[in-house]
Amino acid sequence: MYHTIPEMKTKHIAMWACPRSRSTAITRAFEQLDDCTIYDEPLDGCCFVNAFTDQGEIDYAADYLSRHADTNYSSIVKKLTGDLPEGKSFSFQKHMSNHLLPEFDRSWLSEVKNFFLIRNPRETVLSYYKARTASGFAWEEWESRVGWEEHYQLFKEIEHLTQKIPLVIDSGDLVKNPRDYLKLLCSKLGVDFSEKMLNWESKDTKILSWENTTFETFSEKVINSTGFFQEDQEDINIPDILEPCIDKCMPFYDEMSKYRLIV
Repeated sequence: MYHTIPEMKTKHIAMWACPRSRSTAITRAFEQLDDCTIYDEPLDGCCFVNAFTDQGEIDYAADYLSRHADTNYSSIVKKLTGDLPEGKSFSFQKHMSNHLLPEFDRSWLSEVKNFFLIRNPRETVLSYYKARTASGFAWEEWESRVGWEEHYQLFKEIEHLTQKIPLVIDSGDLVKNPRDYLKLLCSKLGVDFSEKMLNWESKDTKILSWENTTFETFSEKVINSTGFFQEDQEDINIPDILEPCIDKCMPFYDEMSKYRLIV
């Protein structure tokens, strides 16, 4: 039988996501809270130096490391689980599940409040494909990094570690009713909802931008946004080349979707 995890005095919230699941938009919502400190993909640089080894990836080292100079896993984890900056009452950590490499220790995950963000793979895979190819990358070299298998594996690992099914939210549900959904999500996470989470100033972010890097187009649309939005349906036209990848990802989404938060 699952047991209840004791309430933590210091709140550290870890959101685990796949690429293109609207994780940046949700992070922008939490960025509006004055008592929240944001850690945007803090394991990215560490993952890069440990996993990306071919010359094509090394060419982009400066772009990765300009945002995440600390690549020491132990010191990153200490920050993610340690004392908060002055004036802050909790941290909101945006993580990609595939940044948590198999050799990385997971024990710290029991010290944070974890939740998983999902979005239909027909949308995430298409969006990832568009972002990669628009930046000049070959899809065949990046298809394996859509992240769904790692996402589901981590979901099961945290379930086993905490003896509790992690909270799951579907961004497709959230964008249809952001106010009520964020209110419920904040309640589940143990933080106060604010109306400020629903809107923000275009480009007014200090930490969520890949500006002046190879990956600038990846977050351009959400950085220029002023709130949550849904893509036009005419954009959801799936090239045949993506169908095998989507078919592989869909069972992971379907399984996690069973546990998603319903408003």
